[in-house]
Amino acid sequence: MKNKRLQIKLAAAGIALGLGMSTAPAMAETNRALEAWKTFASEQNNADYNKWVELISDPKAIKLAKEWKDLRGYDAYDLMDKETFPEDLKPGLVITGENKADYPWLAKYLTKELYDAIGGSWGGIKKMKIVPTNTYYMHNGYLQNTKALKEQNINIKFDEDGQMVYDDGSYALLSGPGASAIPFINPKNGLELNWNLVANSVAIETLELNPIYFYSCTAEGEPDREYKANLWWWHYHNRTEIEPLGDIPGKEEMVEGGAIFFFEPNDVRGLAGVRQRYASGSKEDDFKLFIPTLRRTRLLTGSDSEDPLLSGVELSWDDWRSYWVKTDIKKFDYNLIGEEFVLTPVSTVHAYNSMVLTEDKCAVEYMEVELRPTWKLEIIDKSGKYQYSKRHAWIDKEFYNTRRQITWDPRGNMFKSWDEKRDWKPSTGEGNWGGVLIRNNVNHRVTTMNMTATWEDLDVVVDESMFDVDQLRDYQ
Repeated sequence: MKNKRLQIKLAAAGIALGLGMSTAPAMAETNRALEAWKTFASEQNNADYNKWVELISDPKAIKLAKEWKDLRGYDAYDLMDKETFPEDLKPGLVITGENKADYPWLAKYLTKELYDAIGGSWGGIKKMKIVPTNTYYMHNGYLQNTKALKEQNINIKFDEDGQMVYDDGSYALLSGPGASAIPFINPKNGLELNWNLVANSVAIETLELNPIYFYSCTAEGEPDREYKANLWWWHYHNRTEIEPLGDIPGKEEMVEGGAIFFFEPNDVRGLAGVRQRYASGSKEDDFKLFIPTLRRTRLLTGSDSEDPLLSGVELSWDDWRSYWVKTDIKKFDYNLIGEEFVLTPVSTVHAYNSMVLTEDKCAVEYMEVELRPTWKLEIIDKSGKYQYSKRHAWIDKEFYNTRRQITWDPRGNMFKSWDEKRDWKPSTGEGNWGGVLIRNNVNHRVTTMNMTATWEDLDVVVDESMFDVDQLRDYQ
């Protein structure tokens, strides 16, 4: 009886830590992530954590989590069961520049670049806290279509350009289940993993960030420029969650589109850009930029997508959503180089701000991180002409999005890092952005972003005019 009581206590402790325990809750109306967060919230006595527990306790959230787990064959906790973690790596641990050396394992799970940022002199993170691991999943449209690919044994392969096609040669991203699905639930190589990231897209059929702020900072940590804009994204095919449903008229050859309109400062007010992606590997993006000072529209082609989005901002057009480079097997090699657990910013923005910037917006005052299972994708430039000679992206094994990203410049120097917080909605599985930290390791400049996502009336506030630069230029 004494041993049995001890086993029960150990199991309860494992749930609280969110690490390494194989005993799942007996009740079907819960999951191990929820139980870990319940325990953590009760210990921390924090209203923000209570709010997050309320969101992930929604029966719709629990149902989606279970269905995605059944489809994948695992959730994050199943994968954690197979690993051994340092004893100190547990929810509640607070890390600062003063104590980080006490945890020699930390650099492995953060990557050295982010480890160095804790207490760092530029783009630094003053305080970091580990919270329980969540279980993430995409929305019901992706769930049903990914199921259809598996259950109907629909084959997706690659054409000579490396684009995804069905057996009849038609592009998978333009019709059928493949247009709104994760094509390779368990990727076997880098090209499959790359396409999972592409297919994840923005994790919602219609996106509006209203507004999005860009803050650029000097190497000395001083504010440089501040920009304000609205940003939109539209998924064009096999839409099931947000009207218009089905396919967007007139976009038969295109997969998706992104658009942005700038309000501030005055010298860029009215700058508007629209970029739409063709499914064909041989067709360049339909990419147009209206320049208000010239009162003309510029057609952007080729390497124009590598240009900075704005003066002083460490972000190019190809860096939208962390990675929006057109897949090209002639120009790039795509390699699956490992599977790693990493500590990355938690996606709890729907309940509270989990990555708080300093007052000057040039560093991070406070960041919460969680342990995530990832695949590590390496993309190598074979041409010698691209802005990044190499890219490493840690792709989440549940949500299929970028958890961390580091790039290298053409000389082989570590260049830019990308860390983001997400506004993820547990009841629907839809995702949005909440903020981004970009650190340039060459010149020590920093760009931070804060976003406010629109969740209501997306079928009304976003329409075709946002994706026509001749109409978007007049947006107010």
